[in-house]
Amino acid sequence: MKRHILICGASRGLGLGLVRAFLDAGWQVHAVVRELRPASPLDALRTQHPETLHVITCDLNRLDASCRIEAALHGQRLDCALFNAGVYGPSHQDPRQAEVDNIGLLFLANAVAPVRLAQQLAGQVLDGGVIACMSSQMASVELALAADMPLYGASKAALNSLLRSWQAQLPELPWSLLALHPGWVRTDMGGDAAPLSVEQSANGLREVITRQLGQSQCAFIDYQGQPLPW
Repeated sequence: MKRHILICGASRGLGLGLVRAFLDAGWQVHAVVRELRPASPLDALRTQHPETLHVITCDLNRLDASCRIEAALHGQRLDCALFNAGVYGPSHQDPRQAEVDNIGLLFLANAVAPVRLAQQLAGQVLDGGVIACMSSQMASVELALAADMPLYGASKAALNSLLRSWQAQLPELPWSLLALHPGWVRTDMGGDAAPLSVEQSANGLREVITRQLGQSQCAFIDYQGQPLPW
């Protein structure tokens, strides 16, 4: 039986790399993007993989996003739901300059919307599957690595906190619930100095997710499967 994965935030960078990685491993991929641009890399992939890549267009920050995704899935159950979309936030990264609009968008996109979608779509995930959100080592309060990106780090810490709260609300986990650190990756956000290519990170994350199938645990781990302190 072919495994199915939903990847939210799949148009470019790590999200697009994850689409490629799971297609290469023979998974059926349902990729969610705000819009599918003609001749974009994702559109080209869809042409190359017409049977195994299904593109869903949806604004992930909207309250009705889960309804649009569920309708597009046509009842298909998932082995994994992966929520990758996120934003850097204001370039100044200074709490003293933070304004309602940009901080609201930052925490909505990086923390609230992914967990809201994950909770709304949890019924689509098979028992023993994986629900994963893209976090960051900067989310770790103990490691305190977000000095240069405090607002971004705080939004990812909020994501982790919401995942732990969700775990505490459940009598038991029917699937693994993961906060994933992808490593420092050469993307628009990570910059050219980052040591990891998109392919290295995406392939590592694919292996981590595959190993988590059937584990039914809550964990904060990196792209090599190493645990991180919350």
